[in-house]
Amino acid sequence: MQQCPAEIKIEELKKTAMEYRKSVCALFIFLFAVSSLEIVCAQIRRTNVSCFENERRALIQFKESLVDQSNRLSSWTGDNCCKWMGVGCNIVTGHVVNLDLSNKFPNAEDLATVMSRESWKKWEKFKGTVLGGELNPSLLKLKHLRYLDLSYNDFSRIQIPPFLGSLKNLRLLNLSCAGFGGKIPHHLGNLSRLEHLNIGICKTFFVVAHNLFEADSVPWVGRLTSIRTLHFVGLSIPNSEDLFNSINMLPSLLSLSLVNCKLTSFPSRMHVNFTSLTSLDIQMNFMESTIPKWFSNLTSLVNLNLGLNAFKGSTDFFEQLRDLETLDLQVNQFGDPVLNSLCRLNSLVYLDLSRNQLKSSDFHCLRNLTSLSVLKLTGNMLQGPFPESLTSSFCRLRVLDLTDNNFSGLLPTFIRDPSSCYQNSLKELHLRNNVYNDYFPAGLESHKDLEIVNLANNSLYGPIPYSIGKITNLKILLISNNDLNGSIPSSIGELSNLEDLDISYNLFTGVVTELYFAKLSNLKNMQISGNSLVLNVSYTWVPPFQVRMIGMSSITVGPRFPPWLETQLQLERLIMFDANISDTIPAWFRNITVSLGTIDLSNNKLAGGLEAFCDAQRLSTIDLSNNLLSGSIPSCFGTLQRLITLTLSDNNLEGHIPSSLGALGIQLSYLHLQNNRLSGKLPSTLQNLTNLRSLHLGENNFKGTIPAWLGRRVKSLQILRLNSNEFFGDIPLQLCQIRFLCVLNLGGNNLDGSIPHCFRNFTCMRIKSRLDTSFGFRYNERLDHIMKGRSLEYSDSQIPLLKFMDLSENNFIGGIPEELTELEGLLSLNLSSNNLNGSIPKMIGNMKQLQALDLSLNKLSGPVPQGLASLNYLSYLNLSFNKLSGPIPTGNQLQSLDDQSIYAGNNGLCGWPLLKSCHDKRSTSQPNLDQDDKGDAESNHLWFYAGIGPGFCVGFVGVLTILHFKKSWRVMYFQFLEKIYKKLYVAIFLIIAKFQRRG
Repeated sequence: MQQCPAEIKIEELKKTAMEYRKSVCALFIFLFAVSSLEIVCAQIRRTNVSCFENERRALIQFKESLVDQSNRLSSWTGDNCCKWMGVGCNIVTGHVVNLDLSNKFPNAEDLATVMSRESWKKWEKFKGTVLGGELNPSLLKLKHLRYLDLSYNDFSRIQIPPFLGSLKNLRLLNLSCAGFGGKIPHHLGNLSRLEHLNIGICKTFFVVAHNLFEADSVPWVGRLTSIRTLHFVGLSIPNSEDLFNSINMLPSLLSLSLVNCKLTSFPSRMHVNFTSLTSLDIQMNFMESTIPKWFSNLTSLVNLNLGLNAFKGSTDFFEQLRDLETLDLQVNQFGDPVLNSLCRLNSLVYLDLSRNQLKSSDFHCLRNLTSLSVLKLTGNMLQGPFPESLTSSFCRLRVLDLTDNNFSGLLPTFIRDPSSCYQNSLKELHLRNNVYNDYFPAGLESHKDLEIVNLANNSLYGPIPYSIGKITNLKILLISNNDLNGSIPSSIGELSNLEDLDISYNLFTGVVTELYFAKLSNLKNMQISGNSLVLNVSYTWVPPFQVRMIGMSSITVGPRFPPWLETQLQLERLIMFDANISDTIPAWFRNITVSLGTIDLSNNKLAGGLEAFCDAQRLSTIDLSNNLLSGSIPSCFGTLQRLITLTLSDNNLEGHIPSSLGALGIQLSYLHLQNNRLSGKLPSTLQNLTNLRSLHLGENNFKGTIPAWLGRRVKSLQILRLNSNEFFGDIPLQLCQIRFLCVLNLGGNNLDGSIPHCFRNFTCMRIKSRLDTSFGFRYNERLDHIMKGRSLEYSDSQIPLLKFMDLSENNFIGGIPEELTELEGLLSLNLSSNNLNGSIPKMIGNMKQLQALDLSLNKLSGPVPQGLASLNYLSYLNLSFNKLSGPIPTGNQLQSLDDQSIYAGNNGLCGWPLLKSCHDKRSTSQPNLDQDDKGDAESNHLWFYAGIGPGFCVGFVGVLTILHFKKSWRVMYFQFLEKIYKKLYVAIFLIIAKFQRRG
């Protein structure tokens, strides 16, 4: 059968196609073989490739301009520069194409992101490996250079050299964290082939706020037409809109980072051309604006970081960014609506909404985020129980951070009941600072991947289950400040990966032995303070760990000084106050002080001298208060150049303050030596402590006049306490130059003259609001003050609120300056036991914050000002034993101060609460009592006063038996004796007054 022509043609076409396919395959195989052969040959040639001589000489010239302290470029010798460290050559041509001199120090980019001594140590080592110096223009001879990386070095803020803009073949230029500064040359805009540009300072806590680059204008950015990655960190940009207009000319841009660039706002309207952008980071610009609508056109975004700004307003545009995987919105002003705008982002893996203004716990729609692995909601105002509807969705979470909110009730179901999840993927759990009220989660061991558990500062109760020892990957366990009780399970000793343990300030009881630390070889931070625990380890115990921080306060560690501390040679913080230690400081302790930065052994019974601390050159805080230490303060303390806080109060120290302390200069901020036996004059070298915030020298035997240099040189003082010494003379007027003085106590000296009118200059005492005392570190200063008839203690957080002046028990004369009434922020004013005369200032009612006022035992005359009645916070008042006269004011707070002794010794006063009525019959007295009741009251008063004398004598004899052994008791006793004396005097005066009236 003959084929038709059409069929014949089809067959021919099939044959032709088959032959064509065979030819293409053969060609492909041939080309592959040639390419493979070329690669093999190139690899062979690579071992023998040698760079060009002119390029080798150029590199040598470049090296000679660098400073290489660690000798990183020691390999730059010989003829073949292609084998030098950091130099890469084209394997075909031999030209230098890569120059990578970035610092390869381990984890350099993460250094110092956490403020710790370990970070500083690593940073110091890192600084020893950096390159510096200058960049030699000889680089221009490397005409084929495509890759230049100088990151993580230190070029001491020199300007980026303009000649880099002539390296026409550059594809990558990385100058990040390299120590450059000044203006960025516009010549970089000539790099039309550049694909990756990275310029900026290190993103670390100690340099992020300064060393900013400057840019007068940024149009040159728009000429980088091939750019795909553009990263600026710390670039000071004067005009945000100009920058974004330039960026809008870069259609190939994929990654844009503008961190800490002082941007002020986005262009409100812009036709976006960089729609291919997949990563955008503009954190830390503190932009106070809304996000423009054109953001919705960036539909290719995968990573978006808008953190550390002040964005607010609508976030509806998020619904269009369906490819987002990472979204960081921390530290902004977004409210609850932002949650609803995120509910359709099914690809979202990482979400950080920390420190915004979220209030509602109704975020059920987050269950739609089926890919979510990390959720951070720290520092919002979320409250109530955690939504149960999220349990199944959140079983997939790797990190959950709800720190610093007001979540209450039971813990999230998937935490306390792991059986509610088909998988338990949790790696980090942060619930610190909430109000959860629940048992410690018994099923926590089911989360096998857990590495961090932070449940501190809640109201959790019950024991820690023994099964906690099964969480073998656990590295951090923080459960302090709860109501957990029972004994600590010894299974904690099985957590071999544990690095940070904090169970302090709970209700734990029992004995802690070596078994509890058996396998904790990785432990770095151990805090078990504030429990009813007894540490009972053998004298020869050698711990398996080398910790950096020990917190064993308010438990029983003693009575002996713990010998196992001798093995801890990496110790940086030792907090062991109130640990029931009654011992001398051993000689070996000097060895471990070498690494110490903070030591607090206060409230023990340590004896001996202070010489063990002479080699502690890293110490910043020393607190040895309330011990039995004796001898003098060693002059070697003046060599501790990092010392910020020195607290040696309540000991038995003698001698003078060493003049060497002045060598600490601006470093020392707190000097507390009160209640010792120190004597002599204040050394003039203390005037070099110009950054001193608190000086407490009370209850010693210092003599001389108050030095004028305190006011001239030490102007940063906020607390000055020189009370209960033997200072004499006038108050130097220079003291008024200490404008931010909040606490002034000069009581119990031999000062005379008049009270300076310039005290009105104390700004801290004038303002009603809290004084800012954020010093960049935390130090708990225990400040005592006798107020409202009792001795009180104040911590560091309360000191800014405590503003008082005490000039009592001196020999001041003259009147009370009217200017004192301008100190409207003052809480307590004590001018008692002086020789002041004149009247009480009429404007005293302006001191609205006053809680305590003592003007007793002076020679004040005239009426009691009506303004006293307007002091609504006044709860302690003493005007006794003056020469005041007239009616006692009535109204408001004064009505609650009904103790007659307040006004005793002022024969001219009348009106309630005194029994003496005023002649003009004004309504200043209380309604008359029933006569029988009044007689009974008077009879009871007589019996009470008759018993005071014998009772006082018995107590006095009992107290005398122990006064010899403790100076602090002696001081307290004489203060108590003085108060009793005043009460007796008042009582006798009142009895005599009653008999006179009856007569």
